[in-house]
Amino acid sequence: MDFFQHQQKAKRRTGLLVLYFCLAIMAVVASVTVAVVLLLGFANIQLHPQQGSILLNPVVYWTALITLGVILFECMLKSWQLRKGGSALAEMLGGRLINTSTTDRAERQLINVVEEMSIASGIAVPQVYVMDQETTINAFAAGFRPSEAVIAVTRGSLERFSRDELQAVIGHEFSHILNADIRINLRMVAVLSGILAVGKIGEYLLYSQRRSHRSYSSRSSKNNGLPALGLALVVIGYVGLFFGRLIKAAVSRQRELLADASAVQFTRNPAGLAGALIHIRNDGGSYLASRHAEDMSHMCFAPSIPMKLKQWLATHPSLDERLEALGPEWVARARARARQSASSAQAQAPTSRTPEGTAGFAGQGLDQATTSQARPPSQQVGTVQQGDMDYARQLLASLPDELRTQAHTPEGARQVLFALVLARSRGDRDALLARCKLPNTPALQSLTDQVARLGPETRLPLIDMALPSLKSQPDDERVQLLKELDTLCHADQHFSLFEWTLLALARQQLDTRAGRNRHTRFHRLGAVAQELQQLFSVLVWAGGASDDRAETLFRQHAGSLLPAARSLLPLSHCSSDKLFSAVDRLADLSPLLKGPVIDCAVDLAMADGTLKTAEKELLRALSSLLECPLPPLFDRR
Repeated sequence: MDFFQHQQKAKRRTGLLVLYFCLAIMAVVASVTVAVVLLLGFANIQLHPQQGSILLNPVVYWTALITLGVILFECMLKSWQLRKGGSALAEMLGGRLINTSTTDRAERQLINVVEEMSIASGIAVPQVYVMDQETTINAFAAGFRPSEAVIAVTRGSLERFSRDELQAVIGHEFSHILNADIRINLRMVAVLSGILAVGKIGEYLLYSQRRSHRSYSSRSSKNNGLPALGLALVVIGYVGLFFGRLIKAAVSRQRELLADASAVQFTRNPAGLAGALIHIRNDGGSYLASRHAEDMSHMCFAPSIPMKLKQWLATHPSLDERLEALGPEWVARARARARQSASSAQAQAPTSRTPEGTAGFAGQGLDQATTSQARPPSQQVGTVQQGDMDYARQLLASLPDELRTQAHTPEGARQVLFALVLARSRGDRDALLARCKLPNTPALQSLTDQVARLGPETRLPLIDMALPSLKSQPDDERVQLLKELDTLCHADQHFSLFEWTLLALARQQLDTRAGRNRHTRFHRLGAVAQELQQLFSVLVWAGGASDDRAETLFRQHAGSLLPAARSLLPLSHCSSDKLFSAVDRLADLSPLLKGPVIDCAVDLAMADGTLKTAEKELLRALSSLLECPLPPLFDRR
């Protein structure tokens, strides 16, 4: 199953979630209504049928309507609280956004691992949070879209994991990002909060009754029916809890095994993932202390709450089951280590080598690596191979320390973006900056010279490293930066493909609408024919083809996706603004339709037998803007 099929399956799981939600609502509403009728019966209050049916009695239908209203209100409230996506959830759990310029060794290592995985996968670098108050071992990824995802880890994970183990866990979370799990998981938090709302009201009523006993005499509250009603609602709350956990188990359990398999494929190191699971099994555990641990238990790397009836309700396979999937020897190793002393366990920690005889996921990953050579670009979307990881590691090592340090501070990241534009500009730098009313500081001059000396393959990674530092800036500062970048890109009267790429990625992540939840709007290519015509025309002209050759290339590659009346646009009709608008609408295509668009775009760019740096940057930016991340070595497979 490729990336786009995973995306489509995620959409179908959303429909399944809606069905489960409706059934759970019906069960909770019916339970509350029956409880109210029974309590009134115990109080000798008779409910008379209306028009031959007890269901039409005002008490019955008003109870049902009020209960339904409470559930829906709680769902909408939680959705509003999570409107900013993954960052809102991480902060709700007490997460602290890690400053990318941090000097803490463990946090610095985490940032490096996330950046490495981002470059290798083609995903925009996520913001990273640490839950300082959580001493156990766990992590999660959350967000509405890959470009707006965040990753959070507990303090216990940072303190206990080696680099290999941390990389395996981050690879697991990146799999959830690539497979569109993060979106449905975030929606599930809001849905389940509504189902649990009735039980919370019952707990509040019981708490209020206990307080009233302290303030009033027992005689004054003797005939109060709140305790019975509160107790009934608490019991019904457990009904909602049961359905909530059942929903989470149905949606997320198998996704965890898939994410484990992907983590092994990404890292080629089953020992790293096994070591992380063994730490949880034998040492620190994974349960969270946060009061929201129940709400997001389905999102975590390992169980965040204790679970009964594990066979039915567990959101994760057992740790032994996950270890067994990595290889039959890992469970035995875990049990042996559990019997050893802490010092012996430290000495026997898993190494970064894959042990002989490792089976399960490791074999699957290697098979995929050897069969990926002939795959079209669309089937490489959302995949990470060993070559991609090696490439990312080497590229990061080639960057000057000063440049990486600057990219990790808000002001430095701003200067890095300016330097990327200036290093490619044709005019005099002083004149260009003066035209844009930007100061030409010695620091900016130094950064521009460093960027100019680097290879073109470093430009996209530098953009990806700089943007996370700017996401947390106030809206007005981000809007001002986008204006300054736009002015600087146009200052030399030559707007290049790279400048379009930089501006497009910056707008995607820094615009005031960047965090919004997007929905699929177009289910036919015909609905976006004009946008496809604009995109494919730009790609044809970017290849430098002659007029006659250009029309032939357009018909040959784009003709199967466009109506016959759509022909190659003249170069004068292709503009950056039209391309921005076209790609923005194409991002709302149905997932299964994006694959052919990616393949056609790559075919047009490589029609002359070569892929220029600017074309490759445009293609990877296009895939990122369509939320279909291409790995950096997609053209070499």
